Amino acid sequence: MVTAGARPTGVMPGGGYTAVIEVAREPDGTFHWTNLNIAAAGDEGRGILRPAPFPALTSGLVADGWGQDDRSVYYADTDGAIIELRTDGTSWAFKNLTSRVGVPVAAWNSPFALAGTRSRTMMLYYVEEDGQLVVMKARGTWSFMVKRRIPKVPAKSALAALQNGRGRFLYFLDKRDHVIEVEGFGQPATRITDLTAYARLPAASPLSGLTAVGWGYDHRRIYYTNTDDNLIEMLGFGGEGENGWQWQNLGWKGVGQLKDGSPLSAAPTAGPVEGVALWGRESAPLWAKGGSGWNTQEIHTTREGARPVVAAHSSVACAAGTDHRPWVSYLGEDGHLALWRGPESDWLWWDLTADLKLPAAAQVAPQGPLALIHTERGPRLYYLTDEPEF
Repeated sequence: MVTAGARPTGVMPGGGYTAVIEVAREPDGTFHWTNLNIAAAGDEGRGILRPAPFPALTSGLVADGWGQDDRSVYYADTDGAIIELRTDGTSWAFKNLTSRVGVPVAAWNSPFALAGTRSRTMMLYYVEEDGQLVVMKARGTWSFMVKRRIPKVPAKSALAALQNGRGRFLYFLDKRDHVIEVEGFGQPATRITDLTAYARLPAASPLSGLTAVGWGYDHRRIYYTNTDDNLIEMLGFGGEGENGWQWQNLGWKGVGQLKDGSPLSAAPTAGPVEGVALWGRESAPLWAKGGSGWNTQEIHTTREGARPVVAAHSSVACAAGTDHRPWVSYLGEDGHLALWRGPESDWLWWDLTADLKLPAAAQVAPQGPLALIHTERGPRLYYLTDEPEF
């Protein structure tokens, strides 16, 4: 359902505001888009809506989906407050978690990470104004912590998070470009490990993206780019007679070199990682496929001879469907939002901006924001705009 036509409180015709847009594909193959700030609005009467707080364009953006079509979206508003949008598949509502729970406001360019929901527990991570990591935990109600002994998160670093049977983990690059792991929640459970020093990892590119997936009792896979623009895979494991870390340079195993560190996105699944979406040397989108061996598949289509080029400011988002096929989204150099499904002999492709006449995506920093999830009904894609329609 397109929610154009409603006027947000305090916004006059011709005036601008920012919004979170959801693009959904239904089981019958049709697409539709929704302005979530309007869909979650409260009715103030007299035809006036109180919209969900407007997102900061430099904010990170994360989403989670489960069951038939339950989903939630998290971002920072223009004051830095942490906002939750949530639906059970029928109607949207919002909460200001900063005012309700008392969590600190986010830094103006804070990335976000969501570890997903496991054992009825959700973990959300972001960075407050002085660079400290904020860890939020939802299990019926929200709680949070800010531990000063965790190294500060530099403004250039991405965040990545995962859950497995052992616990919850967060990853970032510190000021030395070392990969830092934060495990657990609360005191004394929180454990901080410099994985670069512990596992003798190759140095990370200062421009590196970061992504992570977890499954089973203690399978962990973390991906970043080294200074030679090769994709590095860290393999953490435990509970199977051996505990520890290994790593491998996937550039030596068939994965092509990345462009300037490249944003990264891996699709969480119930089992081993399906692959990682990234940008290649010529700004071409690539799918680094895992499994029995690694290789790089070019994300392209033969429709009209199209060969996509990624916009310089684009991030990347991906999700795995119930059939384990990957869905990948990014902004093309024409500013259009693209959605791809594969891998097959030819990836399926939708120019969502042209096909659905979407509001333009905001021109934002490379760390975001795009988010992509897959519920039982299909993929749901999220982005920010500063050109919404009333």
